[in-house]
Amino acid sequence: MNRFLLILFLGLFAVNVQSQSKIIFSRSAGKLNSGATIDLMVYNPSTKKIKMLYKGSVQGRGEYGASTSPNNSQLLVNTYLFGGWKLGIADFSNGKISNLRRFTKRSNYEYNAKWSHNGSLVAYEEFSWNSRDMDLFIANKNGENVKQFTNAKGGDLTPHWTRDDKSIVFTSDRIDNYDIYIKLLDGGVITNLSNHSSNDYAPSTSGVNDKIAFISDRKGVVSLFTMKYDGTNLTNLTPGLSSKINKSEDFENSGYWAYQTSWSPDGKQIVFSVLDGLDLEIFIIDSDGKNLTQITDNEDSDLSPFWIN
Repeated sequence: MNRFLLILFLGLFAVNVQSQSKIIFSRSAGKLNSGATIDLMVYNPSTKKIKMLYKGSVQGRGEYGASTSPNNSQLLVNTYLFGGWKLGIADFSNGKISNLRRFTKRSNYEYNAKWSHNGSLVAYEEFSWNSRDMDLFIANKNGENVKQFTNAKGGDLTPHWTRDDKSIVFTSDRIDNYDIYIKLLDGGVITNLSNHSSNDYAPSTSGVNDKIAFISDRKGVVSLFTMKYDGTNLTNLTPGLSSKINKSEDFENSGYWAYQTSWSPDGKQIVFSVLDGLDLEIFIIDSDGKNLTQITDNEDSDLSPFWIN
């Protein structure tokens, strides 16, 4: 194969890989927090088609907050299948979920797990029934050797690994309102990156550059922002998003848990969820703020989107 044909082949291969990247999210019928069962869905950006991935396992509960391993062979998800909210791990192959089982053997409620980029560790939230606080924990990929990563009054939530796996970005209300924080894996100072009087939450990190996406109500409406790991280069990507569907009190009324942001594998797009009336809808936008597109539009609640690696 000559050099030109090789380059052409590699280029077509890269385009095909990107075209296969899909978005997992959860859907419950009707208004958010209405008690409907939560199912796992999958959206194909190439065909713009949505199909059910996994039927909610427990009536009135179900599964949400799914994320896949770096090689897409496994999936972690919040599930009520094992008595209370626990982390489940499942095999994920050919677009199908199978063999859903407990991830850890711990007694506390567990939520929102994310794999490190090298696939060796998992960061997640754990709720203590004694302190009534939510803190971050880290386990190995088999759900063992669990170690506490943060310890504060209030809630440390939605962990995401920096692309070098040396730090974890998360949101916390340890001071008063929710802000975006970062902490080195080997300890050290916890740094407040957003440090604003409004609520900043639902952070996610790009796998190709040192950027964080998050949602904030600092402009009086719920908007999507990006910034660097050090909190600089703050950019509002959605200044034109209608205030009728993004009132700042929506966050207070529904809670942080339903909101999520996630980067596409190539770092060129971000998917996120916002409240539209009384139900959540999902949007995609280019990482430079162009081409805002709503991908769900119904009377159901579509939440916690995650872009498959």
